[in-house]
Amino acid sequence: MSTMKYPFSKRINHFVPPKQWASMRIAKELEKNTGKKVIHFEKGDYQGPDFDTPEFMIEATLKALKDGYVRYDPGPGLAELREAIAQEMTKRGRPTTAEEVIVTAGAKQSLNMSLLTFLEDGDEVIFPNPGYPPDEVWAKYAGAHIKHTPLTKPDWQFDVEKLEHMITPKTKLLIINTPQRPNGHLVENPEEIAELCLKHKDLIVISDEIFSHVVYDGKKHKSISAIPDMAERTIVIDTFSKTYAMTGWRIGWTVAPKPVIEKLSIFLQDTITNVAAFIQKAAYAAMVGPQDWVEKKRQLLQKKRDRIVAGLNSIPGIKCDTPSGAFYAFPDISGTGLTSQEFTNRLMETAGVAVVDGTAFGSRGEDYVRVTYAVSDQDIDEGIKRIKETDLRS
Repeated sequence: MSTMKYPFSKRINHFVPPKQWASMRIAKELEKNTGKKVIHFEKGDYQGPDFDTPEFMIEATLKALKDGYVRYDPGPGLAELREAIAQEMTKRGRPTTAEEVIVTAGAKQSLNMSLLTFLEDGDEVIFPNPGYPPDEVWAKYAGAHIKHTPLTKPDWQFDVEKLEHMITPKTKLLIINTPQRPNGHLVENPEEIAELCLKHKDLIVISDEIFSHVVYDGKKHKSISAIPDMAERTIVIDTFSKTYAMTGWRIGWTVAPKPVIEKLSIFLQDTITNVAAFIQKAAYAAMVGPQDWVEKKRQLLQKKRDRIVAGLNSIPGIKCDTPSGAFYAFPDISGTGLTSQEFTNRLMETAGVAVVDGTAFGSRGEDYVRVTYAVSDQDIDEGIKRIKETDLRS
């Protein structure tokens, strides 16, 4: 047995397997060891034939490969794709040029690069609670001090008064995401948040908008970057994963003022060099090609949302509101008397239904679990049936 002690950097002492994927890891082992089908409400992904990649996107990928888009292409992204993204952001109300766009290996890389580009030892960064765990990993790596602003229950909104009291001269970044993870609600008061940010001249906002095109009931996604004077202090992050169901393709984008993009471009070139050019061509085809599939997918998800919310509300001890976006429900399970982790464990062990413990997203997630409904209707119905048949008493 080796006695080697590896001199790991102290900066990674906080590294642990992603908490939001704990249920997925257990579910995978359960299926492997028992051969039984697990209902996967835990995956933050599209599942099943309802969400197959449109043929024109597959064809664009194959054409790009055949046309030789298989070499290095260092830099912030293909010119035509950056221009298409600039037009998309301009439609959101933030006039954008291609020079203000960088193409990244998914939204996670955008977040990672942005946090490490701005944060230093002792800086403060404010995250929503509940929020998205990977954001915090890289803030801690940078030596920043993390503050959590509690979102109000049950509508999960920023309390601007509480937020204002948290900001100090050391506060460098504020993270928001809308539609939100893990609860699916829209941030309803970006104007108030912007007004607060503008009082603090050095405060930068990272606006995570990956579900920008997954909004229901006639409501509209609003980007804080479109509010007057906010473009110069907002980093917008989005991805092809959720709009075009291109989760495994690993391609996203960032829009920010040109000086920020120039720094991020150096970061990108010194890490991954570039996102694969043939994937960028596929993403471009997705943006400029037929958008009717995106709308059909949105309508389909709205029906699935209604189906799972109704099902969850039919179960004693569970209350679930109707989220306005994303593909997550965030039911309150406190009526069962179980903690979020106990509830999650009980469903996995007894029913073969995987959900995510709400505390994976912060302390405010206690009494909640995250449920994904981007699955087949059959899986929604079977999952609800199994939960109903499970003894959920504490």
